[in-house]
Amino acid sequence: MVSERARTARRLLLIVLGAALFGVAMSVLKGNDTGIRDDIGNLSAPWLLLPFFAGAAVRGRWPAGAAAGLAATFAALTGFYVANAFVLDLGPHSLANELRLAFTGYWFPRGLMSGPLFGALGALWRGRGYPTLGLAVILLLDAEPLFWAVAHRAGGVASFDFQPSVVVSVGEALVGAAACAGMAVVLHRRHRRTALLA
Repeated sequence: MVSERARTARRLLLIVLGAALFGVAMSVLKGNDTGIRDDIGNLSAPWLLLPFFAGAAVRGRWPAGAAAGLAATFAALTGFYVANAFVLDLGPHSLANELRLAFTGYWFPRGLMSGPLFGALGALWRGRGYPTLGLAVILLLDAEPLFWAVAHRAGGVASFDFQPSVVVSVGEALVGAAACAGMAVVLHRRHRRTALLA
Protein backbone atom coordinates (compact mmCIF):
# COMPACT_ATOMS: atom_id res chain seq x y z
CA MET A 1 0.00 0.00 0.00
CA VAL A 2 1.38 3.41 -1.04
CA SER A 3 1.76 5.93 1.78
CA GLU A 4 0.34 9.45 1.58
CA ARG A 5 3.87 10.85 1.60
CA ALA A 6 4.84 8.73 -1.42
CA ARG A 7 1.65 9.81 -3.22
CA THR A 8 2.45 13.47 -2.52
CA ALA A 9 6.04 13.04 -3.73
CA ARG A 10 4.83 11.39 -6.94
CA ARG A 11 2.25 14.16 -7.45
CA LEU A 12 4.94 16.82 -6.91
CA LEU A 13 7.25 15.10 -9.41
CA LEU A 14 4.45 15.11 -12.01
CA ILE A 15 3.78 18.79 -11.29
CA VAL A 16 7.44 19.68 -11.79
CA LEU A 17 7.70 17.66 -15.01
CA GLY A 18 4.45 19.15 -16.31
CA ALA A 19 5.61 22.67 -15.42
CA ALA A 20 8.94 22.14 -17.20
CA LEU A 21 7.05 20.96 -20.30
CA PHE A 22 4.81 24.04 -20.01
CA GLY A 23 7.91 26.26 -20.00
CA VAL A 24 9.40 24.49 -23.02
CA ALA A 25 6.07 24.70 -24.89
CA MET A 26 5.77 28.44 -24.16
CA SER A 27 9.31 29.01 -25.43
CA VAL A 28 8.71 27.05 -28.63
CA LEU A 29 5.34 28.77 -29.13
CA LYS A 30 6.92 32.18 -28.61
CA GLY A 31 9.64 31.38 -31.11
CA ASN A 32 12.00 33.93 -32.57
CA ASP A 33 9.54 36.11 -34.50
CA THR A 34 7.05 38.82 -33.64
CA GLY A 35 3.30 38.40 -34.07
CA ILE A 36 0.56 36.35 -32.44
CA ARG A 37 2.88 33.51 -31.37
CA ASP A 38 5.19 35.97 -29.64
CA ASP A 39 2.19 37.67 -27.98
CA ILE A 40 0.86 34.37 -26.60
CA GLY A 41 4.32 33.35 -25.41
CA ASN A 42 4.65 36.63 -23.50
CA LEU A 43 1.35 36.50 -21.60
CA SER A 44 1.71 36.69 -17.82
CA ALA A 45 -1.55 35.23 -16.48
CA PRO A 46 -0.78 31.59 -17.46
CA TRP A 47 2.45 31.85 -15.47
CA LEU A 48 0.42 32.78 -12.37
CA LEU A 49 -2.25 30.14 -12.93
CA LEU A 50 0.46 27.44 -13.15
CA PRO A 51 1.63 27.71 -9.48
CA PHE A 52 -1.98 28.23 -8.33
CA PHE A 53 -3.08 24.89 -9.77
CA ALA A 54 0.20 23.26 -8.66
CA GLY A 55 -0.56 24.34 -5.09
CA ALA A 56 -4.10 23.00 -5.41
CA ALA A 57 -2.84 19.68 -6.80
CA VAL A 58 -0.64 18.75 -3.82
CA ARG A 59 -3.71 18.52 -1.55
CA GLY A 60 -1.87 19.84 1.46
CA ARG A 61 -1.83 22.89 3.67
CA TRP A 62 -0.63 26.25 2.39
CA PRO A 63 3.12 25.65 3.09
CA ALA A 64 2.99 22.55 0.86
CA GLY A 65 1.10 24.58 -1.75
CA ALA A 66 3.70 27.35 -1.57
CA ALA A 67 6.49 24.79 -2.08
CA ALA A 68 4.64 23.24 -5.03
CA GLY A 69 4.04 26.68 -6.55
CA LEU A 70 7.71 27.58 -6.18
CA ALA A 71 8.82 24.25 -7.68
CA ALA A 72 6.38 24.58 -10.59
CA THR A 73 7.43 28.16 -11.37
CA PHE A 74 11.13 27.34 -11.09
CA ALA A 75 10.76 24.26 -13.34
CA ALA A 76 8.68 26.19 -15.90
CA LEU A 77 11.12 29.10 -16.08
CA THR A 78 14.07 26.70 -16.32
CA GLY A 79 12.34 24.80 -19.13
CA PHE A 80 11.53 28.08 -20.88
CA TYR A 81 15.09 29.44 -20.76
CA VAL A 82 16.79 26.14 -21.60
CA ALA A 83 14.51 25.85 -24.64
CA ASN A 84 15.19 29.51 -25.48
CA ALA A 85 18.88 28.71 -25.78
CA PHE A 86 17.99 26.39 -28.67
CA VAL A 87 14.94 28.18 -30.09
CA LEU A 88 16.16 31.77 -30.12
CA ASP A 89 19.20 33.19 -31.84
CA LEU A 90 20.92 34.52 -28.74
CA GLY A 91 24.32 35.05 -30.29
CA PRO A 92 27.64 33.43 -29.37
CA HIS A 93 26.87 32.63 -25.73
CA SER A 94 27.18 29.31 -23.96
CA LEU A 95 24.14 27.60 -22.46
CA ALA A 96 25.69 28.02 -19.00
CA ASN A 97 26.07 31.78 -19.55
CA GLU A 98 22.50 32.11 -20.85
CA LEU A 99 21.14 30.26 -17.80
CA ARG A 100 23.26 32.39 -15.46
CA LEU A 101 21.80 35.54 -17.05
CA ALA A 102 18.27 34.09 -16.88
CA PHE A 103 18.55 33.03 -13.21
CA THR A 104 19.81 36.48 -12.19
CA GLY A 105 17.64 38.44 -14.63
CA TYR A 106 14.15 39.85 -14.43
CA TRP A 107 11.81 36.84 -14.24
CA PHE A 108 13.42 34.32 -11.87
CA PRO A 109 13.48 36.67 -8.83
CA ARG A 110 9.82 37.56 -9.48
CA GLY A 111 8.98 33.87 -9.84
CA LEU A 112 10.50 33.29 -6.40
CA MET A 113 7.78 35.60 -5.06
CA SER A 114 4.78 34.83 -7.29
CA GLY A 115 5.27 31.03 -7.30
CA PRO A 116 4.95 30.48 -3.54
CA LEU A 117 2.21 33.12 -3.21
CA PHE A 118 -0.03 31.61 -5.88
CA GLY A 119 0.84 28.07 -4.79
CA ALA A 120 -0.30 28.90 -1.24
CA LEU A 121 -3.50 30.45 -2.62
CA GLY A 122 -4.12 27.26 -4.63
CA ALA A 123 -3.71 25.12 -1.51
CA LEU A 124 -6.07 27.36 0.45
CA TRP A 125 -8.59 27.21 -2.39
CA ARG A 126 -8.43 23.42 -2.53
CA GLY A 127 -8.18 22.77 1.20
CA ARG A 128 -10.60 25.32 2.61
CA GLY A 129 -12.99 25.43 -0.32
CA TYR A 130 -12.92 29.17 -0.99
CA PRO A 131 -14.83 29.23 -4.29
CA THR A 132 -14.44 32.96 -4.85
CA LEU A 133 -10.66 32.66 -4.52
CA GLY A 134 -10.55 30.32 -7.51
CA LEU A 135 -12.76 32.66 -9.51
CA ALA A 136 -10.58 35.64 -8.60
CA VAL A 137 -7.40 33.91 -9.75
CA ILE A 138 -8.96 32.74 -13.02
CA LEU A 139 -10.13 36.32 -13.60
CA LEU A 140 -6.45 37.19 -14.03
CA LEU A 141 -7.00 36.01 -17.61
CA ASP A 142 -9.46 38.89 -17.96
CA ALA A 143 -7.45 41.35 -15.86
CA GLU A 144 -4.36 41.16 -18.06
CA PRO A 145 -6.10 42.35 -21.26
CA LEU A 146 -7.89 45.01 -19.21
CA PHE A 147 -4.53 46.19 -17.87
CA TRP A 148 -3.17 46.56 -21.41
CA ALA A 149 -6.31 48.40 -22.56
CA VAL A 150 -6.00 50.87 -19.66
CA ALA A 151 -2.24 51.29 -20.23
CA HIS A 152 -2.87 51.95 -23.92
CA ARG A 153 -5.59 54.54 -23.15
CA ALA A 154 -3.34 56.26 -20.60
CA GLY A 155 -0.58 56.50 -23.20
CA GLY A 156 1.83 54.58 -21.01
CA VAL A 157 2.36 51.73 -23.46
CA ALA A 158 5.71 53.08 -24.58
CA SER A 159 7.13 52.34 -21.13
CA PHE A 160 6.43 48.61 -21.54
CA ASP A 161 8.51 46.22 -23.63
CA PHE A 162 5.46 44.19 -24.57
CA GLN A 163 1.87 44.80 -25.54
CA PRO A 164 -0.23 41.92 -26.90
CA SER A 165 -2.28 42.26 -30.05
CA VAL A 166 -6.03 42.84 -29.86
CA VAL A 167 -6.63 39.29 -31.12
CA VAL A 168 -4.56 37.74 -28.32
CA SER A 169 -6.07 40.05 -25.66
CA VAL A 170 -9.63 39.25 -26.76
CA GLY A 171 -8.79 35.53 -26.91
CA GLU A 172 -7.30 35.58 -23.41
CA ALA A 173 -10.34 37.46 -22.07
CA LEU A 174 -12.71 34.96 -23.70
CA VAL A 175 -10.78 32.01 -22.23
CA GLY A 176 -10.94 33.69 -18.80
CA ALA A 177 -14.68 34.35 -19.11
CA ALA A 178 -15.33 30.75 -20.24
CA ALA A 179 -13.22 29.35 -17.38
CA CYS A 180 -15.06 31.51 -14.83
CA ALA A 181 -18.44 30.51 -16.26
CA GLY A 182 -17.42 26.83 -16.11
CA MET A 183 -16.24 27.18 -12.52
CA ALA A 184 -19.46 29.02 -11.57
CA VAL A 185 -21.54 26.16 -13.03
CA VAL A 186 -19.51 23.56 -11.10
CA LEU A 187 -19.83 25.56 -7.87
CA HIS A 188 -23.59 26.00 -8.40
CA ARG A 189 -24.06 22.24 -8.92
CA ARG A 190 -21.95 21.47 -5.87
CA HIS A 191 -24.00 23.92 -3.79
CA ARG A 192 -27.28 22.36 -4.99
CA ARG A 193 -25.99 18.85 -4.24
CA THR A 194 -24.94 19.93 -0.73
CA ALA A 195 -28.34 21.57 -0.16
CA LEU A 196 -30.14 18.40 -1.25
CA LEU A 197 -28.06 16.23 1.08
CA ALA A 198 -28.63 18.56 4.04
